[in-house]
Amino acid sequence: MKPLPPKKVRRIVWLMLGVGGALAAGGVLAEIHLLTTIGVVVMLCGLGFQLLFYRCPHCGKYLDRSTGPFCPHCGRSIDE
Repeated sequence: MKPLPPKKVRRIVWLMLGVGGALAAGGVLAEIHLLTTIGVVVMLCGLGFQLLFYRCPHCGKYLDRSTGPFCPHCGRSIDE
């Protein structure tokens, strides 16, 4: 299976964090504990998704917080 491009993974993670944060905030404001829990779970799933899929497409190592155009481990472009 071909790895997901790092840019796409970042977009998915930010989307999950945003949706989860909105759900959690809405649940807190409306005092709906189930909605708050679902929001927190969505945010945690986003972080787990990043840990699993935010990897260099060449060497496969985790990119950590790197947002640059090159892998800090192998030095190749992550946009290829």
